[in-house]
Amino acid sequence: MESFNIFNVLAGIASIMGAVAVYQFKISQSKKARADLLLQLDDSIAQNKRHSAGELFYLLHGLRMNFEDIEAICGDSRSSKIVYALRKTPGVVTHVDGRFRYNGMFEKAWVRKVNKILMKVLAYAMAVIALTSIILMGFLEGTQALALLIVVAPLAAFFGMQVKDIQHDNMVEGLVGADEP
Repeated sequence: MESFNIFNVLAGIASIMGAVAVYQFKISQSKKARADLLLQLDDSIAQNKRHSAGELFYLLHGLRMNFEDIEAICGDSRSSKIVYALRKTPGVVTHVDGRFRYNGMFEKAWVRKVNKILMKVLAYAMAVIALTSIILMGFLEGTQALALLIVVAPLAAFFGMQVKDIQHDNMVEGLVGADEP
C-alpha cells in the first residue's frame, strides 16, 4: 500500500486549476468573438449588405430571416427579448414585415387563453402533489420516504420549468401586445 503523497495532491490541484483557467479563457474568447460579430452585423446593416447581415444574424442567433426583418429587430429597443422569444418558441411567434406577432393557431386568442390556463393548472397540480408528498414523507420511514423523495425531486424540477414557461409566455404576450396598434 502506498503512503499519502502530498506532491500527487498538489499536482491534482494544479491540473484542476489549469483546466478552470483554460475554460475561463475560452469563455472570454467566445464573448470577444461574439462582440466582434455583433459589430460586423451592425456594419453590414448600416452598409445595406443584405447577404452578410443575414449570414451574421444566423451565426449569432441561429435564425434565418429577411434583411428587412433583421434591420427592424436590430433597430428595436426590445431586440434581445425578441430574439430570445423567436429562438425559444419558433412555431408560436414570428417577426415578419417589421412586426412581432403570433404565428399559426396561436393567432387565435382562445388558443392562447386555453394554453395559459392549462399551464397554470399543470403547475398548481405539480406543486400540490409535491407538497403532499413532502408532508407524507414526515409520516413514513426508510424506503417509503425515499420513494416519495424520488417522486418529489422531478415534480419540483418540472414545477420550476413550468413557472419559467409561464413567465416566458407573459413576456411574449407583452412583446406582441406592444406591437399591436
